[in-house]
Amino acid sequence: MNQIKPDYSKPTPNPVFTYFSAFMDQEVLDTRGERIGRLYDIIVKVAQIYPQSTSLIVRKGFPNHKYALVPWQNVSQLNPREIILNIEKSSLVFAEKHDNKDELSLRRDILDQQVVDTYNHKVIRVNDIHFLRVENSLTVAHVDIGGRGLVRRLGFEKWVDLICKLIHPGARYLKLERLIPWKYIQPLSINPASMTIKINVPQKQLTNIPAADLGEILQDLPLTDQVALFKSLDLNTRAKVFMNVDFKTQHFLIEELGFAEIATIINVIPSDEATDFLEKLPKEETKEFLKIMESKQAKKLSELLGYSSDSAGGLMTTEYLSCGKGQTVGQVIQYIKEKSFKVEPAQYVYLVDNENKLLASVNFKRLMLAANEEPVEKVAFPKTYFVKLDSSVKEVAYLMEKYKYYAIPVVDEHNVLKGIVTVDDILSQVIAIAWRRLKKINITPKQ
Repeated sequence: MNQIKPDYSKPTPNPVFTYFSAFMDQEVLDTRGERIGRLYDIIVKVAQIYPQSTSLIVRKGFPNHKYALVPWQNVSQLNPREIILNIEKSSLVFAEKHDNKDELSLRRDILDQQVVDTYNHKVIRVNDIHFLRVENSLTVAHVDIGGRGLVRRLGFEKWVDLICKLIHPGARYLKLERLIPWKYIQPLSINPASMTIKINVPQKQLTNIPAADLGEILQDLPLTDQVALFKSLDLNTRAKVFMNVDFKTQHFLIEELGFAEIATIINVIPSDEATDFLEKLPKEETKEFLKIMESKQAKKLSELLGYSSDSAGGLMTTEYLSCGKGQTVGQVIQYIKEKSFKVEPAQYVYLVDNENKLLASVNFKRLMLAANEEPVEKVAFPKTYFVKLDSSVKEVAYLMEKYKYYAIPVVDEHNVLKGIVTVDDILSQVIAIAWRRLKKINITPKQ
């Protein structure tokens, strides 16, 4: 069998890592060695997980700067002190500015900018950009968020390193590189016309972040960026984030986006969360929301707003699973599979009669273990505990703890099922009560 011999006459690509700061403001020469200007910025292709250089921007003149775009195929050499092009200086066209918003420009959009770290779920500031260099090609590998990256950018790395080695050779500064892989980075590139964020990586990376963390990220941003990030999310993610930001941020979003847009969010969030939000608003604003919301949802929320906030009626959500007596286990399981939920459902199904009066309850585990053809009432719990609409937080908490319920049904005076109180709702109330008591006796829990 003939083997193909390697061609040793061709240079082998030698991949090395380097930083954007090593190329910034380097002299750019044409094919004759004539000075053109200095490298100002690098444009990268964003369709890949790790963007690759597609062009560079050369800047010349002072104080009136002018800019020229150079396709990357015209870059002949990247040297430590200069960049050499394979074209003549006369072929370049300089303009007073270069601000194409459709491009991802590293100096403009990334360096010194806030980006979202979708792995650690936080907002960070980029001090330098880490490239993988193969011959003349540059691929963005990481962003540098450490103090060392900032010192390198300012041109003081050599001297600061020398001082650190003399004073403290084992300093963390000399060893620690704070690099985050590009695939976890979401640049916050604002479109000034629509005030939305241009998503440069798949939005799935953002929506995979837990809503509580995404809410914290939102609140860490400047106000204009908060609106832009919020508008870039799909409706369901907006709703989850809206439930996980503080009231001050919620009210700011109302002011910026208007009642109609926030009303679409309230329509899709669980009724208990919507009620909690509306209760905090001035009465005029609550009425405004109820006017423009879907009539069915508005009617439901109006009813819930009539209950005291520290009663079962005020805490309950009207989203629950119910079935009629006589249905089979298989039918109920199929119903659970087909039903869409605003939030993860409490793992109970409630048996009701034709007037929606509570008869019994069964959890998902019992349904999974039972035969499909068995009537659902045969696998239901022997007794179902419930609370009334005016039951107190303490009463609800006591029953949930005693019977280890994750959710407890709420009925009216005629035993009609009106909703359920879930463990997270009651827990938030209990924590609030505990905090108030601790503050009274000047005790702060350890973090």
